[in-house]
Amino acid sequence: MRALAALIVALPAAAQAPGWEAAVIPLAPALRACLEGQAGAMVVDAWALPGGRVAARLLRPGGAREDCVAAGAVESRSPAGAARPGEGLRAFMLERRCVDAWRVTDPTGRELGWLAYPECG
Repeated sequence: MRALAALIVALPAAAQAPGWEAAVIPLAPALRACLEGQAGAMVVDAWALPGGRVAARLLRPGGAREDCVAAGAVESRSPAGAARPGEGLRAFMLERRCVDAWRVTDPTGRELGWLAYPECG
């Protein structure tokens, strides 16, 4: 939790209110599934859906946005809808892209990805 607190302090003031990233560890399997094979993409928003599914808003290189629904494996991909409040204040990515990114690990210490702000990537 100290690493998350350090990341929040490093974020711009508008990005300091807790959001989806507070649940990034349980969301990570679905986020990882959505990012697999999507070179340079990052998750800029995520939310739980019924049935244990997760929706992830992806930002691709070049600015295209996509919604991905996953529950362990990707169920669907579609063009993104309207921007959601707080979208883009934080980003989850599979690789570290900047020095102040926070390493996300599961309880066993296995690396799940990196959490930062979109300008990091």
